[in-house]
Amino acid sequence: MSAVEFVKKYGWDRARSASKMHIADFSRCFDLPMSLLIDIRDDLKRLVDSWELVQIHGLENSKKIVANAPSDEHFYSWTLGNSGVKDKTVNIGELRKAIADVESVGGGV
Repeated sequence: MSAVEFVKKYGWDRARSASKMHIADFSRCFDLPMSLLIDIRDDLKRLVDSWELVQIHGLENSKKIVANAPSDEHFYSWTLGNSGVKDKTVNIGELRKAIADVESVGGGV
């Protein structure tokens, strides 16, 4: 089972939990061999990180942000409420990769 298959089978919330679990807890919770998490841990964490990044604006808005950016080397920042204060900044290339990760699982943001 790959990380993508794991997310498709168990969903994003359980994937997020699994990516933070100790290997023995993972084995008990999912009734899967510990070796599976060892094999997919890095990919699962990357998928979960990508999902969390794309979830900030949603998949469609994230795609619009990427489509309107001049290049992958640029950055996108968003404002915290009506404060005028920049909350976070993301590299467009990283956001593009995150979108691809989320779409590889079938979206669901």
